[in-house]
Amino acid sequence: MMRAVWYLVFFVVAFVAQTVLAPLIQIYGVTPDFVLFFVVFLALRHGALVGVFWGFIAGFTEDIYSDVHWLGAAALTKTIVGFGVGQLEEKFINLGLVTKVAVLGVAFFLNDAIYGMATGMSRELVTQLFLTKSLPEGVYTIVLGTLAFHFLYPHVPRNVS
Repeated sequence: MMRAVWYLVFFVVAFVAQTVLAPLIQIYGVTPDFVLFFVVFLALRHGALVGVFWGFIAGFTEDIYSDVHWLGAAALTKTIVGFGVGQLEEKFINLGLVTKVAVLGVAFFLNDAIYGMATGMSRELVTQLFLTKSLPEGVYTIVLGTLAFHFLYPHVPRNVS
């Protein structure tokens, strides 16, 4: 029960960071995606079920908050990403920092690709948005995600024989 309360607090922090902090730290209009990082972090840490649940909550909240006419598209994409990333749960597979960052990058681009398909965007528009929006925002999210993964995950020293 207490864990669920903490997840709710972390979600609110991620959502507030997305809506308040992200515009303040934008670089040439490029902002990181704190909400997607939240979903990826929880899914890696606790598995597919937690990833699906919080992916849906995060996506649905984004759908309600944004002015997009495709209600449910963000909920669909973040739910799929939460499930996919959750399949790599750390209890079963020991992921290093580089692998976690790679998973975050793949999740970011998968999120945008599924969103483009769900909203029926043309191939030309998807390509244009990928080059002008997804790629820069993905890189920004990956850079901040690398720092967050470094500080949020416990460091386990390896025995060198």
